[in-house]
Parts: sequence; structure tokens; C-alpha cells
Amino acid sequence: MVELGVGTGRIAIPTALAGVQLIGVDSSAEMLAVCAERAREAGVAERLDLRLGDLRRPPVDERVSLVTCPFRAYLHLRDDGERLEALRAARELLRSSGRLVFDVFTPSREDIEETHGRWIEREPGIDERADWDLAEQTLTLSVRGLQGESTMTLWWVEPARWHSLLAEAGFEVLSCYGWFDRRPFAGGEDSVWIASRR
Repeated sequence: MVELGVGTGRIAIPTALAGVQLIGVDSSAEMLAVCAERAREAGVAERLDLRLGDLRRPPVDERVSLVTCPFRAYLHLRDDGERLEALRAARELLRSSGRLVFDVFTPSREDIEETHGRWIEREPGIDERADWDLAEQTLTLSVRGLQGESTMTLWWVEPARWHSLLAEAGFEVLSCYGWFDRRPFAGGEDSVWIASRR
């Protein structure tokens, strides 16, 4: 399988511990280095093939039955052009009827009102600030802690748009869940997509 946006291995290492061979792609060399070290510590380094690359052009020639893109990594894509490029690239990695699984969010009005422009302690020693732009559909997320501060921007679209983009990229949507426990999607913030290559 291929995991796009593998990061520090939060999903990949348990997957490898379950016996799965995995190609992990990420655009951050620093995160890949952390992932590699954690994989060594967990004794699964031989099951992880880590590669530096972009979601839109993953450096993978192999064809697999499953591609995942966890932790809302597709929200780093700025517009429909980039989204389509990434979805089509994922499709090219799949064998016939192979599956793409990913999760994204669309914020609720309540979440925006509760978090906009405020520093909130997410866990001890780590504060997070969300700055929402409804016109541009962007979230500028800042995080600060003992080791420093970082900021990133995420771009969201409505679930109906994800459905259309998947169809345009050559996928058939098999399921859209409201969370990882497979509860039906009922218009909430989170959506988990399972799509098959047509």
C-alpha cells in the first residue's frame, strides 16, 4: 500500500506492525527522518519504504491495491486544480478496482465561532489558534509550545465538491462516513471517503 502524507509515521508504524509493507510519501524530509527513526525503534524499518515527494506527484512507480491519505493531508491543496492533480496521481498508483481512503473536514459555524482568533490549550504545554476565512475557505492554524511555534494554512471544500472531484478524477465513491467508526455521514464536520478506481 501507499500512504500519502506519511509524516512521522503515526499511522504507518502501526500498519507496519500489523505486517503490511508500506510506501510512505511526504514532502517534509524532517518528518520522514522522524518516521524512519520511529520505525527503527519499533522494529519495522524493513516494512517501510519512505520517499520524499509531493501529494500531486508521488515518486511511486509501483501499483498497489490501497492508497491512503490520512490526517486531512488533502487540505494542504489550494484549489480544485491541485486537488484534481493529487486525486488523479493517487488513481494512477492503484490497480484496477484499487481503493483510495482519505479524510477531510468542513468546519461548522459553531466551531468557527468558538475558536476564531483565540489561543486554546489543546494539551498541556501546546496552544493552538485558528484563524478562519469563510470567503476564501481557509484555516490558518498556529501552534506553539516549548519547542517553538509553527503556522500552516488549510483549504477546505464542501463534501459535495469532493464527490464531484473524485468522479472527475476517475473514481467511484463507495462510502462516505462521518467518522472512522463508520457512522453514516450526516452533514457533520468530518468526512471519511472510500473510493474505487474506475
